Amino acid sequence: MLRIASKTSMGLFLFASPFLLYGFGERLVAAVADMSIGDARWRWFIIGSAVFFPVYAVASRVFPGLWNYLATLEHEMAHLLVGLLFLKIPVSIRVSAHEGGEVKQVGLGTTGETWITLAPYFLPTLPLAIVATGLLVDIPENYLMAALGFSTFYHLLTNWAETSFRQPDLKKAGVAKTVLILPLMNVVCYGMILAYVGGGTEEFKAFWVAGWGESYRLAEDTFLFLRAKALG
Repeated sequence: MLRIASKTSMGLFLFASPFLLYGFGERLVAAVADMSIGDARWRWFIIGSAVFFPVYAVASRVFPGLWNYLATLEHEMAHLLVGLLFLKIPVSIRVSAHEGGEVKQVGLGTTGETWITLAPYFLPTLPLAIVATGLLVDIPENYLMAALGFSTFYHLLTNWAETSFRQPDLKKAGVAKTVLILPLMNVVCYGMILAYVGGGTEEFKAFWVAGWGESYRLAEDTFLFLRAKALG
């Protein structure tokens, strides 16, 4: 029964993914369009983003082993965290600087396997942890935005570096699911980060409300159009 429910929910999600991509994609574009260097939040986010590149250039060359280790650790933590959402209990984790890593989890069979497999390629663990901290704790805005800019570009770069159909994770998930899930989930994750930068908690909430609303409207318009065509 659990397996049937899992496959059904995944099927419904994949069917809805084009509508969700449109709805949340529109909100992402709106967040980027509202970017302004005159806004202190955006200014510090951009400063943090700019600082990332020289740090990356130095760290990846001077400390390549450490850099690779941290990137692998974040990769495996994404697997682990999403696994916990599906009640998977981690029993071991292996992280290395040059030979990849692996998380072993047990529980509930193959439920959530696709999400766990693809998690590192869309889930910006550090930026979302910073957003969560900003929602719960009063931190000076300049530090928070700078850290968010730095960590967002860190994940963006490592995400692009890792996303290849040669990756065992992507082969395991399958081309169809990868193509439908990764663009949508990257739009959602980066969109909510930029929405938070642009307007704090209120804009973060508005991103979700408007994204679902636009997705529903497109689905409704599509259904009405197809029905009209069918009726002649």
